[in-house]
Amino acid sequence: MKRLATLFSLLVIIGAGLLIFWPHGKQGGTGGQTAQQTVANHGPRALSGAEQAAFLPLVCGGASGPGGGFAHQCTTLPGYPSQDYGGAGLGLGITLQSVVYGHLTSADADDAYVTYAGSFESLATNLGGGILFAGGPGHWKLKGWYPGGQAGHCVSLNPNGRAKFLCLYSGQEQGETDSLLTVQNLPPPSGEKPALLGAADLRGTVDPNGNCQNRSGDEAVLLSISGLRPADGGAEAETSYVSGEDARAACLAQSFAKAPVKQATLALHWNGSAMELSPDLNFAPAP
Repeated sequence: MKRLATLFSLLVIIGAGLLIFWPHGKQGGTGGQTAQQTVANHGPRALSGAEQAAFLPLVCGGASGPGGGFAHQCTTLPGYPSQDYGGAGLGLGITLQSVVYGHLTSADADDAYVTYAGSFESLATNLGGGILFAGGPGHWKLKGWYPGGQAGHCVSLNPNGRAKFLCLYSGQEQGETDSLLTVQNLPPPSGEKPALLGAADLRGTVDPNGNCQNRSGDEAVLLSISGLRPADGGAEAETSYVSGEDARAACLAQSFAKAPVKQATLALHWNGSAMELSPDLNFAPAP
């Protein structure tokens, strides 16, 4: 009996030890899984030296050092869609500015999208674009160039599954400053980008009252969108605008350039299929 009692005590001690040190599934979880779900889709960030070395040879033939304000000079641009490079004799300077990783082209694809600035681009493409790669680290292959398709100012909306992004585009030409927020995939769709919210500031143009042409009633005039950044549930951005009351008075007086400008932070909440904006400032369509 004593031997049995001793053996029973030993088994109890061993069992208690196993109970303490054996890995436990999280209570309330599904299937006893303890690992957190990995985020597959990421917003843009600067490239590391190793990433520069991996992507540059795929898009810049005969790469040499900096010149003309660009990080590298190329003798050829493999896969670029235009033979004349659109550079008007400016050479083939390129800078790889940022990279986005994720399931870009499908829910299980392993893609990278690199934003670049190029001397061979024109104002029509905002002097740059994006480049799509597929295959994963160590196996990257060039899939295509997208002039004008920069993604350096984007926020990732879906952590998993096929990636979706909120992107900010801006440009200035002949005194007009334009801003555009769009919800899109990467690479971006061809043609005109689908606008979530557009802004235009025409006060510095030959028609400083041009901002009045699309407004009616008490609609405010959105002049600019800037500072897009991630936030809980989506993103935030800064806006400058002329309120509906001030815009109405300034447009009636044909003195819109003198209208007082207000600032507001815009919250952009992504519900999984659509973007919700707050506060609702009743902006007129951009001209």
